[in-house]
Amino acid sequence: MPVIALGGLTAGGGRIIGPKVAKKLNIDYVDKDIVKQAALQSGMDIELFTKKEEKPSSFTESILQKVSNILEKSAFSGAVGDPHFGPGAAAFLTHEFEDLNSEENTDKYHLNDVDYSKGVQQTVLQLAELGSIVIVGRGANIILKNHPKVLRVGLIAEQEDRISRIASFENVDHEKAKELMENRDKARVQYFKKFFNIDDPDSRFNYHAVLNTSEMNFDTATDVIVDLAKDLHLDN
Repeated sequence: MPVIALGGLTAGGGRIIGPKVAKKLNIDYVDKDIVKQAALQSGMDIELFTKKEEKPSSFTESILQKVSNILEKSAFSGAVGDPHFGPGAAAFLTHEFEDLNSEENTDKYHLNDVDYSKGVQQTVLQLAELGSIVIVGRGANIILKNHPKVLRVGLIAEQEDRISRIASFENVDHEKAKELMENRDKARVQYFKKFFNIDDPDSRFNYHAVLNTSEMNFDTATDVIVDLAKDLHLDN
């Protein structure tokens, strides 16, 4: 069964298209909100990152339990009180990119870059080993680049469309949405450079395909991804 890693620009559409793809293929879906809930379920302290504590609509208890089990067995299992991670380091799997680069948060959580990177990669690799899953974000397309059974798709869009989506999703005005987009874009580049030594996270060479969601609607993009998964025989 397919493993699909979706990446791309902020507000490119991954967190809308991802659940649609998962539903069409009848497979699991994981994004940062689900990892957040799993971390909470595992007893990990993610105090800073629980602004939206509601459970995401696109998850099942079974995938929540699977992710919880992975976190408990991963390098993040010792998060609380661990001298390398500090309390709540698992939350860095769930945060926006600009907050990952925050000096305040880094200082508070005593984040060790090398161990953090290993923890994230280990978690994503174990998610992929589950099979039958759509993974959005966290550099999964880079971590799983050499995995033969993973379809990697980048999602991009025009700037104004991205601003409009952020304004709508986060209930902010145009100027605030633009500021959020720019901050997240910059932080995302810094994140990929820091943890993957990649200068251009949106290079087409990081994906099997890149879809422009300004040129096609979310349902069409969903159908394209489903067809790609079948054409690449990822469903075998």
